[in-house]
Amino acid sequence: MKLNLLKKKTAFVFSGGASLGSIEIGALKAIVEEGIKADLVLGTSVGSLNGAMYAYNPTLEGVKIIEDIWRTINVWNVFTPSPTTPIASLTTMRQFLISPKNLRKLITEKIPYTRMEETEIPLYVIGTDIARGEEVVFNEGLIIEALMSSACIPSVFPPQKMKDKTIVDGGVVNNAPISTAVRLGAERIVVFPIGTPSHGREPSHVAEMMIHTLIYILNRQLTTDLLFYKDQAEIILVPPPDSVDVWPNDFSKSEQLIEDAYNKVKNWLKSDGFGPNLDKITLPCNVHEKPINLMESIPPKPPEKAVSRVNVGAKKTADVIEEEAEKMGKDIKDGIKKTKDTLKEKLSLRKKDKKKKDDK
Repeated sequence: MKLNLLKKKTAFVFSGGASLGSIEIGALKAIVEEGIKADLVLGTSVGSLNGAMYAYNPTLEGVKIIEDIWRTINVWNVFTPSPTTPIASLTTMRQFLISPKNLRKLITEKIPYTRMEETEIPLYVIGTDIARGEEVVFNEGLIIEALMSSACIPSVFPPQKMKDKTIVDGGVVNNAPISTAVRLGAERIVVFPIGTPSHGREPSHVAEMMIHTLIYILNRQLTTDLLFYKDQAEIILVPPPDSVDVWPNDFSKSEQLIEDAYNKVKNWLKSDGFGPNLDKITLPCNVHEKPINLMESIPPKPPEKAVSRVNVGAKKTADVIEEEAEKMGKDIKDGIKKTKDTLKEKLSLRKKDKKKKDDK
């Protein structure tokens, strides 16, 4: 059922989150199916890429194009593999570890326009001036350069130097630019978040510990903004999947994340309906309204032994390899079947052509 909403200036706000940006597309598809459309679009980091494509073609067909892109992206489309670049960066004191070549190629191939002014809906792309710690908001000019700036993960990709500014990922200062939407006059703000890891799930190694920390920091910023601006605009937080246990650099789970997000939002729209919902949900990392979590300090448990950690890691690796092998086997089997069907079809057509010639 399509929604008839009182006309309010509506902003769609897409958060940063690397591969978790696929969650936003599953949610967006469910929202667009209800006939809801933005009057302005804001995006940070990967959210700026999603927002840029939606703002250009804000239809269900346009969203499906974005979805198809997400379903085919792999990690090497974004991060250029090179063992020498990080070494060269460290030895020559450069500001980054990875070449942005592949990311630039991906954006250039997938974005079907050149200048930001070409979008159907006004687009605002968020970056950070790392020399001043200030937000930069692109609203005109070359779309590729705006997106490269907004997605420039500090220390990973080289910063974009424009005029007197050194610009990196917008998520440093404004990962979900609700504040900017308010300043641009939005009366209704629809926020697409990236979600949080499973509640109570402990990180198992250093990289996972760092990723969990980053996700919680970003969600802490999101909750602070939601609470601060909830009386200045009608804010709708589109619910993400219940748990997101995927690394932000793991693009192999995009299809599943899209489906999980789509189903979550469809169920939410069916049960609660589209409308302000901050008073109905538990906000992540909320240190403003919850009771203080008091506890007694006692001697901690000893760290897990190295042998146990290695065994657990080896089992996880083996499970991943087995899963990938099964998937590869299925893909090969499906490919063989498709090839056989194609050959059968071609053989059948040749027989028909031969029969026609013989009949003549």
